[in-house]
Amino acid sequence: MEYVAKATLEVNGQLVDDINSVTEKKVEVRKAVKLMNKTGVVKITPQYGVQVEYVIPKDAPEFDWEGVEDGTLTVDKENGMRVTYTGVYTLEVGDAKYDGEKEATRNIELAASGRVEE
Repeated sequence: MEYVAKATLEVNGQLVDDINSVTEKKVEVRKAVKLMNKTGVVKITPQYGVQVEYVIPKDAPEFDWEGVEDGTLTVDKENGMRVTYTGVYTLEVGDAKYDGEKEATRNIELAASGRVEE
């Protein structure tokens, strides 16, 4: 059996191949609420989050993460499955990490209003 080990990332139609990892954050779909004599459960609007470990290119300008507004983010899992996030906004352009041995990286936090797996 083979497993998905790599994903490619596309933002607004532009391939971003300078990445080490993509983390799809947990999604809360229901929440427990206290009632008079018991606990109830309510369905909530899901909030989707994605974290990207971006590799800072040596010979080109960095991708404009700050400019991502109401964008589309597609993660191709290279097993025939793709996850497309819509309504994508950059929440945070994180710290740059230089360790002297590996490539310099920067964590990017993204939020999305929709998610479709196909």
